Formats: sequence, structure tokens, C-alpha cells
Amino acid sequence: MAAPKGIFWIHIKKSGGTSTRQVFSSLYRETDRSKRPQCFIQADPAEYNDILNNYRVPLGDYQFRRCLFAKKFLYGGDWDRLVKFGFSRNPVERCVSQFFYLYYREDTKAFLRRRLKMAAGLQFGRGIHWNFDRFLDMLEEGRRSDSNLAPHGLHFRTHTAAMWDDVTDEDSNILLDHIFRLDDYRDGLNHILDIFGMKRLAETDVVHLNKSKRAAFQPNAAQLARIESLFAGDFEIYEKHAFRDFG
Repeated sequence: MAAPKGIFWIHIKKSGGTSTRQVFSSLYRETDRSKRPQCFIQADPAEYNDILNNYRVPLGDYQFRRCLFAKKFLYGGDWDRLVKFGFSRNPVERCVSQFFYLYYREDTKAFLRRRLKMAAGLQFGRGIHWNFDRFLDMLEEGRRSDSNLAPHGLHFRTHTAAMWDDVTDEDSNILLDHIFRLDDYRDGLNHILDIFGMKRLAETDVVHLNKSKRAAFQPNAAQLARIESLFAGDFEIYEKHAFRDFG
């Protein structure tokens, strides 16, 4: 078997990001993802992965099928020589994290937006679970939409997209070589480092993972059922396909 040519890491939003870029800085070339993001035609192939992980880059019909886009259009014959991996977060935890990041923020604009929505429904007395239902409504509206931008914008759509679509092909085959649970983040990073003969992370190395400030929030039974419907494939990935044998 030919030696691996490099890595391909699919960044699933709210599932670890900054630390992965830092750990693999010698294998993963970063680009400007906010002020002047590049398109693929003007970039070096070494930058393709980071461009693909930038939600601002339009991919048309493949906006939420990034692994398939990469295989079809970016890497050609090199695709099979890349070590392809990603991290799967517990779908309930990920959905709650999305909620606090995108909807239930404490900044002034987000607070006023929530209050206006509650006023429109005459629901001032409702609490966080009522707001979480409104957030799930938005996810369901997005999944029904035939637009990448509507009804709630590209930032919202990409940050709440299902992992399953991003990592499978048209026949539901998983296109990654390794999927690790986010719970096993350090072990997963070390597994990839071992493949390339690179120095492993020690237990004392700080691996930062963004955690929701309101992780104690628990959806109720009806909300859990909605999450299971919205992220059905992600539950399958997390429970059946995520690598756990690091012995």
C-alpha cells in the first residue's frame, strides 16, 4: 500500500475545530476564512481542505455534501491516498450547543430578537424549553427548504447541517477512513498522528474543546424525539461507526 499523501479532515461544526488545525499544522494549510476567502481555482491544492471547511464558500448542490464534493471535484486520484477523518459529537449535545451558539445567545441583538418573537406569539412567560422548540422549528424549516440560504441564512444552515450528509456518498457509503467520537478527541488525534509517525499528544498537552456554557440544559422527551428525527444518521454514526478501540 502506498504511503499516505496527506490528511483530509472534515470539520463538523460544533464538534472541535481550532485544536485540530493546530495539531496538524504541518499537514493542514490554513487560509483566510473570513476577510478574503479564496475559491478553489485560485488556490494551491494544499489549501483545498481548509477552503472546503469554510462555510462561506458556495458549493451549490454539494453545500452539505462536502466529502462527496472533495472526492468528485478536488482530489482526483489522490483521494484514496489521503487519510480521511472527522469527529462525531453526541447529536443531542451538538444540537444543544447549536442552540446556545446560534439562538439563545446573551448578546443584546439575540436577546431582543427572542423577545420580539415571544411578543409576536404572546408568550412572554415561556422559558428556555419554549425557545428550544422555536429553534427546532427553524431546523425543520431549513431541512424542508430547497435553498442553501433560506430561510435562516447560510451560517445557520451550515452550522446545523447533519453530519451524515457531509460524510456519505449517493449510496450512503461513508467516505471517511476514520470517525472518532468527540469524547475520544485526544485519542483520535493521536491515532492519526501515529499513522504519520508524528509525536503523540501527552496527557499534559492542553486540547481545547469549545463547550456550551449551558451544557446542563436537558431537552424534554418530545424535543429529544425531534432531535432524533433531525439527526437520525448522526445517531447511527455516533453509535455504530465511530472508532472506539484505542487499545
